Amino acid sequence: MATTHISKSHLANIAYSKVQHIVTTLGLALLALVAFTPAMADQAYITNQGDNTVSVIDLDTLQVTATIAVGKSPVGVATSAKLGKVYISNVDSHSVSVIDSQQLQVTDTIDIAGSPVGIALSPDSRTLYVADWNDNRILAINTANTAERREVSIGKAPAGIMISPDGSKLLVANRDSNDLAIIDTTSLKVLQRIATGAHPFGIAASADSKKVFSVNVYANSLSILDLSNGSSQTIAVGEHPYCVIVSPDNRYAYVTNTQADSVSVIDLELGKEISKIHVGGFPEGINYDAKRQKIYVANWFDNSVSVIDASSHKHLKDIPTGKQSRAFGQFILKTSH
Repeated sequence: MATTHISKSHLANIAYSKVQHIVTTLGLALLALVAFTPAMADQAYITNQGDNTVSVIDLDTLQVTATIAVGKSPVGVATSAKLGKVYISNVDSHSVSVIDSQQLQVTDTIDIAGSPVGIALSPDSRTLYVADWNDNRILAINTANTAERREVSIGKAPAGIMISPDGSKLLVANRDSNDLAIIDTTSLKVLQRIATGAHPFGIAASADSKKVFSVNVYANSLSILDLSNGSSQTIAVGEHPYCVIVSPDNRYAYVTNTQADSVSVIDLELGKEISKIHVGGFPEGINYDAKRQKIYVANWFDNSVSVIDASSHKHLKDIPTGKQSRAFGQFILKTSH
């Protein structure tokens, strides 16, 4: 019987083909796995001042999925989907904790020689703005190199801060100066000061950025400032208001009333309060979730987050969080589209 001889080179070719097939198959399997991996849900990051933690809430399930230890007395929140980071201001440890939103843990700490309260990010996430409550200043910190900083002296006890959508202006509520400052973010010069009611704290802007809303704690009112012509309007709200948010269609403003355990619903077309929504005890931070048509309110006294249906203005449920929930700032991390 004849013997078949196979060359070494032919055997090598066969082995190489098999390896190629295995690699291709594994590659396709990995691609399929990535394609079918569900996207991370949008999250709410709630600062709990009483136990030095942040509660992370999955906004699809409305469940707390993680509790993260941060600095002492956390208050302010700023989120960046672009960086995959969440920044938390810690008043009593004089720092900002940086949370990795994938790992759900603190990966960096930014020391602040003062008492950081309000906190906000530029639209491109390159600059972190921090309101230093005690030293009456605003810090502009490079997020890529946090040692690189600029600062500007501002009014007394700066609290709420926000950035215009184009990133050109920073707006600051100066609680003990009873005014709102508008700052050029390029030069860090104060362009304008606008009088508000007594003790402005939380601020927000309309979707078109033409109007700014300032909550006046001691006046139990909401100031509406028109930046295009300088006019202003004052609307009465509940007792000891704290924060404000505006609906994406500019129809409603929502104000948390800390000493009335309620949220005032302001009809901006009518220019008045049309109802109050009862929520948890001592409500403070508030954000609007346009995707799910829900409003979330952090309750300091009840250690919870109240969920409101934005269409019916009905209080749906409360989510238990940590001790003394505040969530001052934009606490929703939008990871889905």
